[in-house]
Formats: sequence, structure tokens, C-alpha cells
Amino acid sequence: MAEEAGEFRSPGSLADRLDRLFDRIRKSDGTAYSLREVADTITAQGESISHTYIGQLRTGKKADPNLSHLRALAKFFGVPVEYFTSDRLAADVDKELDLAAALQQVRARTVALRKSVIPEAQSAIDALTELLGVIRALEQGKPDADDGA
Repeated sequence: MAEEAGEFRSPGSLADRLDRLFDRIRKSDGTAYSLREVADTITAQGESISHTYIGQLRTGKKADPNLSHLRALAKFFGVPVEYFTSDRLAADVDKELDLAAALQQVRARTVALRKSVIPEAQSAIDALTELLGVIRALEQGKPDADDGA
């Protein structure tokens, strides 16, 4: 569907939505969660699920999970469980996920830029500081023009 006049584009199947979550929701270091990490975390929180099963849901080989698995996946990724069942809500969440992913990319670029620019800027500041020190020393050694000397 077109995204005009209040309409929305359907975000796709359960597999598409789950894949999008894996793609957009990242660890703090920017890397993707593995199926095993997701399964281990969910299982540790009390809902038994295997990484193989999550992989099957993600690829569409399994398409009818029970509600407790959907709740656990939604909780892990920080989305409402209705993300998996409501096209309209999924479209809204996807917009937020796209925005968050873009923001994360900007942050990563900023960090990389800082790492590359700051050392160069610091050496330029050090050189300017040294130059100012030489200028001050020279000025202190000169008699003032007002002294009449």
C-alpha cells in the first residue's frame, strides 16, 4: 500500500518483521545479536526457546509461534508484542527503528571522526601553544616601545 493520505505500507510477514528487528536492534558496540544470544537471554528470563527455532521463525520456515514466544521476542527487542500482529503498529515501529538506526550510524561516524581528527587537532594545538610560548618569550625580551629606549 502507498504511504499517502493516512495509508500505510504493510511491513510484511512475521519473518520479515523478526529479521528487521535483528537488523535494526543492535548491541551497544553496534554489532548484531546472534540467534544464540537472543535465545540464551530469553531462556535465562524464563521462556525456553532455541536459537534454531528463532532462526526458523526468522527465515519463515516456522510461521505460527505461540504467544509466549512472541512476548519474549518482543520483550528482548523492546517492541510491543503487537508489532508481530498489527500492520499499522509494525509500520509505526519500523519508522522509529529506521530513525534509531540512522542515529546510531551518525553516532558511529562521529566517534570515528573524533578518533581520527582529535589526535591531529591536538598536535596542531600543541604546536600553536609552543609558538605562542616563543612569541611571549621574545616579547618579554624586547624593551617596550613606550620606554623611550
